[in-house]
Amino acid sequence: MLDEGLLAKHPKIEQFLSQYLDAPRWFVAVSGGADSIALLAFVRAVCDAHEAPPVTAVYINHGLHSDASQWGSMVERVSRAFQFGFLSDTVCVVESGRGLEEAARSARYRAFEQVLSDQDVLMTAHHLDDQFETFLMRAFRGAGPEGLRAMLPERTLGKGRLIRPLLSTPKSLLIAVAEAVAPDYVQDPSNEDGRYDRGFLRQELIPLIRSRWPQAAASVGRSADLLQAYWDLHADTTVSTRWAVTGEPLLEMSAASTADARAEMVRRWLAALNLYRPPRVQLEEFIRQISGAREDKGPVLQTGQYVLRWYAGAIYCCSIEVTALNVGDVARVDAGLTAVSALGRFVVNVSDSVRSRVEVRSLGVGESCRMHPNQPRRKLTKLLHQWRIPPWWRGAVPVTCVDGLVVGVLNRVVDPALLAQIDPELADLEIVWEHQLIEKSGFVYREVSQ
Repeated sequence: MLDEGLLAKHPKIEQFLSQYLDAPRWFVAVSGGADSIALLAFVRAVCDAHEAPPVTAVYINHGLHSDASQWGSMVERVSRAFQFGFLSDTVCVVESGRGLEEAARSARYRAFEQVLSDQDVLMTAHHLDDQFETFLMRAFRGAGPEGLRAMLPERTLGKGRLIRPLLSTPKSLLIAVAEAVAPDYVQDPSNEDGRYDRGFLRQELIPLIRSRWPQAAASVGRSADLLQAYWDLHADTTVSTRWAVTGEPLLEMSAASTADARAEMVRRWLAALNLYRPPRVQLEEFIRQISGAREDKGPVLQTGQYVLRWYAGAIYCCSIEVTALNVGDVARVDAGLTAVSALGRFVVNVSDSVRSRVEVRSLGVGESCRMHPNQPRRKLTKLLHQWRIPPWWRGAVPVTCVDGLVVGVLNRVVDPALLAQIDPELADLEIVWEHQLIEKSGFVYREVSQ
């Protein structure tokens, strides 16, 4: 039963949620545990007191527990009782070297992203005890001021916003609310499993800390708030992002001299892209390898969510999906002069009189061409380097030929005067690049660390 005085007892939660009453829709991430059931109760109370957006509870089945489907049914029952919509999704959890907890979190947030449209709000039930655990875990991993802010009250998530209304509320109060609403709330045994980092903290370390400092969680929460305020006031978190012609965001590194300065710049750049930042040791090793690396062959940092590559004085942030593609395929897809590759779709427009003499194919080994009448022949790989086409895309570059002679690379066509020397009918040759990565948003970046 919902306590009619719930908001009066927790005015800060009502005040927090009232900031988002203008959102088109509210979504509530509900696992079925006491925390998220209590959050549903607070949202119901706010809806009763204010004109709020439509609410949908979202349950994610990770497929990691045999009772997960039953938990979803319980969440649906409570959601319907509160007259909220209900949405359930099953995700595939694949470990990528950062542990099962991180893999499940990543899959969950990808699913949440798919739900949100512009300006929608997704709220999670992270509370004061979660904040305490996050602070400790990041401190043990050597986090700096940014990381020690722990979980933020709000941040961007896909096209919408992620908010955490309960960050200053202790778990004990949430349990009391949940027991009044749904005494059969879920108690996931993995939350207390000492094999996982958070389980170890809950079972072993935090009880010991609280035996000495009972108010430790509240004190750490205060420290995280102060670090957030300091960061907002003093930290220049803006880092200039450029976009490669092949679609990736890139960070020029010439402005940073020391390894520490470079690592901090990369962290801020990734934060601006709403990306999880790699562990300190992994990032520092990547930065170390950059020093003295060849322009055309640099280190690679695999994170499981994206890939950082070094090329020509810049770090490129590459989609892991695109990295896995066979970029060596350039294929004709119809009888006309249309070709596709991992880079997108290329359409060659040329006079009908020479159409049968034109071929579009992949880049050959050691090929060269002249781009202007007064220039010597140049190797195509040198031209691609000049145009800042990274080496990992070279196999996806289409080459346009007439009678076997190269007249176009990518969407670059040789000089019209040179084309006229080859054949006057080529004067109007044009190559249109329908860029898959930029125009079709092939790169999708997500933050999964908080």
